[in-house]
Amino acid sequence: MKCKVLTAAVSAALMVIPMAAVAGVKIGGMAQGEIGYWKDTSKGVVQSQGTNMLDNGRGRLWIEADRKLGYGLTGMAYYMVKVNTMGQSGFDTSPFAPLSDAGEKYVGLRGAFGSIELGNIASPYKYTGGVMWDAFVTTDLQARGNGGMSAGVFGQNGFMSNSILYQSPNFSGFHVAFAYSPMNAGVNGSNAASKLTAQHGDYAAALQWKALGWSLFLAGDHAAAPGGDQTFKPYVTPIGVGSDGLVYAEGSASGTSPTVVDAFSTATQTNTKFGVKYNFGPVAVMGQVENLRTSGEANPTRDYFLGVDGNAGHWAPVLQLGETTDKYFAGTDIQVSYVAVGTFYNFKKGFSLYGGYRRTDITGVSSSVVAAAPGASNGTQSVFSIGMREVF
Repeated sequence: MKCKVLTAAVSAALMVIPMAAVAGVKIGGMAQGEIGYWKDTSKGVVQSQGTNMLDNGRGRLWIEADRKLGYGLTGMAYYMVKVNTMGQSGFDTSPFAPLSDAGEKYVGLRGAFGSIELGNIASPYKYTGGVMWDAFVTTDLQARGNGGMSAGVFGQNGFMSNSILYQSPNFSGFHVAFAYSPMNAGVNGSNAASKLTAQHGDYAAALQWKALGWSLFLAGDHAAAPGGDQTFKPYVTPIGVGSDGLVYAEGSASGTSPTVVDAFSTATQTNTKFGVKYNFGPVAVMGQVENLRTSGEANPTRDYFLGVDGNAGHWAPVLQLGETTDKYFAGTDIQVSYVAVGTFYNFKKGFSLYGGYRRTDITGVSSSVVAAAPGASNGTQSVFSIGMREVF
């Protein structure tokens, strides 16, 4: 009997000690699986179609740690690792996570002044409106890169490496965020620079106001060379289904052969966007406009987004519309229209099912565009998708 009591006491002690050692530490993550049937046409002819099973950049694990320091200060640490729920390797190697450590990571300090973070940080441009307003983000139905929102690290994809992020406390509904990268060491040569998603001179900023059901914001960012033009070119033709989803072709810098790497990586880029949202209770309506200016571009590219999110108990229906007007090449006027409709069914404790339909139409691709970006074409992409997601 005494042995049983002693064993129970030792077991309890072994459980309590690790828990005490990690006080203030939280562990969480997301897992997602999605099945999509898609078809792509060029000039009315079916070019490619098929079924894919994807994580779509949603899967991730994170550890968050807060420590009270006194004087009203809190020390912070956060590590996110993006993982591929559907992939054999486990790490996410999709276009939305080109490196296995592409997740957000930082060490920081929080107090009455707001917060300061150092690391691979979440861009204020991306997380003001943007992905926060795209109900279908990280699915085959999402707006970014499909004619409704810009993508790229300085759009609505990825994180800013080697950066400092300041976020203010809320003042009467106002909130300010600013990120800057002072990194200029070891950036000699394109190979070294390609390993960075932000470098010296890159910044992102946002001003947001929330009150009385309204949310308004103004945001902007800048990418210095090399690394500009990181917006996705949605008129570029999908050339097939890879292990991590749709693979897009784009012309090389010389225009001689297609490549999945952005051709204009030596340009600088300056983006601005404005958004308005109103929550009626069971329905929220939102709109966002982006102006994307790349050096050497004939005219700025503009992305327009409109979203309607419903809330009916477990059901959350969604309707999203968008349009991209792209005049990158002189004398061209490319139009990309986007529509997505679907719904989520949210169970308790973070589990949900979802499904829907997306259509992206591309017009205005001329012979001059094809000459600069081989593989580009007019056409329509249609996607039916169903999936499930767990947030823990």
